[in-house]
This record gives sequence, structure tokens and C-alpha cells, in this order.
Amino acid sequence: AEAMFNDGKLLQAIELYQQAVAANPNDDTVYVAMGRVQVFAGLYEDGQASAEAALLLNANNARAHAVRAWALDFQADYLGAEAAVKRALELDPNSGFAHAIYTEILVDSAISGTGPYDNLLKAAEESKVALSLEPNTIETRRARGYVLEATANYEEALVEYQAAIAINQNIPDLHLALGRNY
Repeated sequence: AEAMFNDGKLLQAIELYQQAVAANPNDDTVYVAMGRVQVFAGLYEDGQASAEAALLLNANNARAHAVRAWALDFQADYLGAEAAVKRALELDPNSGFAHAIYTEILVDSAISGTGPYDNLLKAAEESKVALSLEPNTIETRRARGYVLEATANYEEALVEYQAAIAINQNIPDLHLALGRNY
């Protein structure tokens, strides 16, 4: 499944994760990994369901809370997303992944008008924390690029999106983000 994800074959990766879940339905980490790929594939409700399945198995899985938050963010449930990511950060304050997700939630709530405008400042700080903890992940580079894009720092955003693409050049969303900034 990871090899398929790395090749940008998101739907095939999800199918393989589903097979892994069928083979070992009590492994919460497989649900979380599948949920992450489902979010990248734009299957936000499925990603949320996978994260929630993981949480039924292990309510203290910080990454599951973060994936759930990410899926909720894409469904414009910013309050639910923020609550979920804050729980993830309570469980694991050193998760660059969770800080990256929090960055995106803060940006989206500010842009949508449902959160305060100063959320963009908070998002910028969260993205820096995410990068300091996990500088070599798609999510942290993507989140930093996203906040830079939202604050009209397009040239800096390009650098971050290019860094994310260097980690995995086969994720379509990253190329779309790059194009928006060009």
C-alpha cells in the first residue's frame, strides 16, 4: 500500500489497505494509514470513517485524531476539526503531522470567515513548529506552503510545495498547489 501511495496510485493503495484491514481488523495503525491516503485522494468521509474506526480500537491514537481532524477540515467542520487536532496534540505534542494539520485548519477557518483573522498568524507559527519537528514529510511542507499561499507569499509557498513534491512527486494535490502559486 505504501509503495502504491509513493507511486501516486492512491485508489490502489486504499484497496491494499482495505485488504490489510480485512487480514488484521484489530490494528488501528492500518486504519490510520488508510485514512491518510483517503484524505489525499479526496475521499474525506471515508478518511474520517477510517480514523474513527482506529479510535474505536485505540482512543489514545494521536495520529488517528489528527487524520480525523484533517478529514473534518476538508468537510468544512472547522470546530470539530480543531477539537480533534487539539486532542491529537494533547496526546502527542511533538507530532509534526498534527501541527501541520492544525496549520491547515487554522488557515481554512480564517479564510472561510468562521475563525478569527489572527488564525493566520497562529497558523504560521504552527507550520514552523511542524517543520521543526518533522521537516521531511509531505504534510509539514504542504502545510507551510498552504499558510504562505494564504498570506500571499507565493514565492516562498512555491519553495515549500516543491519540497513536498521532492518527497513524493506523485501526489496530484501538490502539483495543483504549485500551479495555483505560479
